[in-house]
Amino acid sequence: MLWQEWSQQGLNAMGRLVADIIVETLQNAGVKHCYGIVGDTLNLIARSLEKSEIEWVSVRHEEAGAFAAQAEAQAADRLTAVAGSCGPGSLQFINGIFEANRNRAPVILIASQIVRDELGFDFIQRWTSGRSTRTVASSAT
Repeated sequence: MLWQEWSQQGLNAMGRLVADIIVETLQNAGVKHCYGIVGDTLNLIARSLEKSEIEWVSVRHEEAGAFAAQAEAQAADRLTAVAGSCGPGSLQFINGIFEANRNRAPVILIASQIVRDELGFDFIQRWTSGRSTRTVASSAT
């Protein structure tokens, strides 16, 4: 079964998609825009964003999206989102996210992953965040 099909059927006990809950949480946190590039592993998030008040801002490169999100977060003093598909695309966010972290700009990155069944098989889009994101990621307290 394809991941998208499983996700559509894999509703939680309340009958809602996880993507809808994520987007609703972002909207409740004051996110107005989400910058990024839509890809197959991000389609459910993109659909949920489409139904929300959060505006999707399409960019040509993930790094540009991260820098744009950081600029809005600083200028508007509010949480701003950036999102992209799995694999090397997620790695392209690092420079912008590192800069946002350095400047204390409230930016949240939504980085997707390949289907769990493909993990461990050197799938072309597989990327493990590990050390590359650990230095720039922080959690809200």
